[in-house]
Amino acid sequence: MTNKYYIERINKVIDYIEINLDSKLLLAELAEVAMFSKYHFHRIFKTVTGENLNEFIKRIRMIKAYRFLQVDKTIEIKDLAIKVGYNSTANFSRDFKEYHGISPSQARQSDKVLEERVINIKNTELDITFKGIVNLPERYVLFKKITSGYDNELIPQTANELYKLAIDYHFKIEQFIGVGYDDPDYTPADKCRYDICIAVNPKDLPERIPCDSKIIYGGKFAVFNYQGHKNNIANAWDYMFKEWLLNSQYLPDDRPHLEMYLYSEKYELGYFNVNLCLPIKLIN
Repeated sequence: MTNKYYIERINKVIDYIEINLDSKLLLAELAEVAMFSKYHFHRIFKTVTGENLNEFIKRIRMIKAYRFLQVDKTIEIKDLAIKVGYNSTANFSRDFKEYHGISPSQARQSDKVLEERVINIKNTELDITFKGIVNLPERYVLFKKITSGYDNELIPQTANELYKLAIDYHFKIEQFIGVGYDDPDYTPADKCRYDICIAVNPKDLPERIPCDSKIIYGGKFAVFNYQGHKNNIANAWDYMFKEWLLNSQYLPDDRPHLEMYLYSEKYELGYFNVNLCLPIKLIN
């Protein structure tokens, strides 16, 4: 059963959405209502409700709009659009028809009782193992930024560039680390930010190496080992939230999540061995 603490917080958000459908309902605003960070709120919302935030808000708006039309068949479409949070009548009418299969004008003339849609959550078998709560140390890394999304083809290519750098400049790589900054369920896929890093000993580096460097800060993390195809890593993160975090005594911390890459015999075939590290803190 999902932790009561999480359910209560998400229920507050759902009530807030219902009451404020005529406003813009920004992510920061809703995260504040839930008392979660913006970084993790959207994934938690999806895990508890089975829908991402935008889908949920749109569904509630479309249901409310249909019911308004059933109760008041004289309401102007432009006024109805404003009631459910749209500034554009055209955008409202487009979304309404896409969702219900008929236009608002047709729905106004219909006697059909609206039926709720059932949301099905896809289950995926994963080779994932909880390794425990770990206090990770800070690491000095060289890194390259990827600003075009969590691209499962570009990430290995960028890692290979760092590997070649180590060969050319004759220094040892301690570990490959990925740092994720955005939730792909909320941030547009091509806008997600991800750093590919190599942990190194700064004392071993030559001078003027042509690569950015920084410290990845440590702290308390829940660590899961995932072994499988790179295309299922997102499913592994979803599993961690749904099956572990929401049933635990922990909250997600604001620090970025880490992916610690380990040796995999099938790496060239796209099969990874990676420790997924979720920053956490105790529920007060």
